[in-house]
Order: sequence, then C-alpha cells, then structure tokens
Amino acid sequence: MGSVVVIMVIIGCAGLIVWRWQRRWRMNSAPVPPGEIPRETLALRAFMHGNTCLAAGELADARAAFQQARELDPKRAHVAERLAEVERRQRAVSTPPPVTV
Repeated sequence: MGSVVVIMVIIGCAGLIVWRWQRRWRMNSAPVPPGEIPRETLALRAFMHGNTCLAAGELADARAAFQQARELDPKRAHVAERLAEVERRQRAVSTPPPVTV
C-alpha cells in the first residue's frame, strides 16, 4: 500500500512539472499585439536598420533611423555614437580632397 502512494506522488509531481513547463512555454511564445510592442524593441529595430543603412552608405536613412532610435529609447549611449559616426562620414563625403601643388 505504501508503494502505491509513493508511485502516485511521483506521478502527480511529474504531471505538475509538465503542466508548469507547458504553461511557461505558452506564456513566452504568445504573440504581442502590434500596439503593445515595447519601446525598447522598436528602438532596437530602428538601431539595427540604421546600422544596415550605414553599412550600405545610405547616410540620410541611417541618420533618420538612429534619430528614431534615440527618440524611442534616449538612455542608450551607443545610438549617440552611431549618430556621430554618420556625421563623420557625411563630413568626409562633403569635404573636398586637399589640393597638392
């Protein structure tokens, strides 16, 4: 009789563990409605888009994306660094080469 109780307790605990895993998995995989996307996520998307544009040489688009990222999440210092990089590249493009005589 005692072994039956032990087996029932083991089965009950295993069922509880499986139920909690499934519940946690469902909570983590639930889609987020578009209106409820966190600002940090939107800022990260804008930052990644800015990096892509910067790598492609599209400086105006990169600047716009980095400014959007800064507006969405202003506490991130790396966004300001990338904006400064865009400024440096724009100055390098607009500055004429030195004339040698």
